[in-house]
Amino acid sequence: MKRLVLDPNALASGIVAPHSDRPPRLLFDALESLAFEVVVCPELLAELRKALRKPYFRDKLSAEEARKAIRRIDVVAISHDDPVDVKPTLRDPKDDYLLALGRQAGAEAIVTGDKDLLDHKGQLDPPPVNLRDACESLGLID
Repeated sequence: MKRLVLDPNALASGIVAPHSDRPPRLLFDALESLAFEVVVCPELLAELRKALRKPYFRDKLSAEEARKAIRRIDVVAISHDDPVDVKPTLRDPKDDYLLALGRQAGAEAIVTGDKDLLDHKGQLDPPPVNLRDACESLGLID
């Protein structure tokens, strides 16, 4: 597993996670070491910015820290345009763009904690994987 789309909520969790031994933080830290390629698009980054403005994240991260984290992601990410061929697939249509982005970018998986995506495991291309399984596949944890 080398080219991945990380769900914005997984990224947000990794940004604020205080412990480096938790899957969200392991994945966020592995971005900078280029352990894998992460794919982003403007819509994904906008959703990440929006998530980091929610009270839960705002209590853990200043606005400046959030901007720096997003810049760190943007520097190492493979940027694509927002997908235009977004087919309705999921119960939450707001996540359909993640599938389209993954297909457009040739991603091997979408890393997520979103139950809606994970409930479709084996039915989606690229397939969703949870954060722990992604960390194991990348050799970040045993």
